[in-house]
Amino acid sequence: MDKPSTLFTGIFGAFLVSTSVMVLLPNSQLSGLQPQIVWEEGQNSPSDMYPVKIEHSLGHRHGERIYVENGCYYCHTQEIRDPQFGPDIERGWGARRTVARDFIYNDTPLLGATRMGPDLGNYGWRDSEGKRLWRNEQPNDPARPAVRDAAFIYKHLFNPRVRTAESNCPSNPGLFEKHDIGAGVSPDAVAVEGKKQWLPTTDARNLAAYLLSLDRSHELKEAPVAKSKEAKK
Repeated sequence: MDKPSTLFTGIFGAFLVSTSVMVLLPNSQLSGLQPQIVWEEGQNSPSDMYPVKIEHSLGHRHGERIYVENGCYYCHTQEIRDPQFGPDIERGWGARRTVARDFIYNDTPLLGATRMGPDLGNYGWRDSEGKRLWRNEQPNDPARPAVRDAAFIYKHLFNPRVRTAESNCPSNPGLFEKHDIGAGVSPDAVAVEGKKQWLPTTDARNLAAYLLSLDRSHELKEAPVAKSKEAKK
């Protein structure tokens, strides 16, 4: 065998092995993933384990598109690491690690690549009473906002440094419009200039709704909910 043939065979072999390991094998393992189901007492058929299947409404899809168009996924991930690989759960970003089954309803999982900002995969995380649980501070931190609702998101989008001076997040004034104050300042107003107020556009409202819908905190068989330090004592 001459040298060119040997080189070609080696290159082709390396390509074949890497494709098999990085593409074909994962696809065979993950392509058949199904929702985790559970039988409830009195039911005649099983139901999807997901307590809230992410709504694929027009508004939700629009909000996801705005999230992508504004490059939010460049600086924010939607992937909680296992406790042995990082303190994501301890930080308050979720109740358990993220697994492939979490994305079976997503056309394009927005895992992200860097963390200039906190992970948002469970930004809409709530307890059984509806209380929002996602946080990015210690539970007793006086700087922790009382609630991160849509109004909080609007203010952050308009000027992130108003609430967090060291934030690297760019402001997004294009998601807001000036309107006359009229009868009074709207609770959604992010700024007031004379007789004008800055209000969120439909894009901003859909983006906020999308973020508040993100919740992958329920337990799965391959990803049990991590117990807090207090619960372990």
